[in-house]
Amino acid sequence: MSTIHFRIDDETKRLAMQAAERQKTSLTEIMRQRAEELAAEERQYQDGQHDAWLEQQITAAFSRYDAGEASFISDDEMSSRMDELKAQAARGRL
Repeated sequence: MSTIHFRIDDETKRLAMQAAERQKTSLTEIMRQRAEELAAEERQYQDGQHDAWLEQQITAAFSRYDAGEASFISDDEMSSRMDELKAQAARGRL
């Protein structure tokens, strides 16, 4: 857990505390909820950015395949190649 400190003028604090009391909660709880909402919005934004990047990578891979510049391999072949690369790395040969 972390603590956030910020400064606001006295009038804003007074009015915000009154609004929180009217909602039967604390200003701290309202601010915590808003920070969590902002974090959730940022997660969605970052996920969307990743989705767009992934879509570009997939499109590029299919374009290379269509142009005859790449080939697809089976999952078993990929696993075999990865196992070999891991073994080489473990032996310090990569």
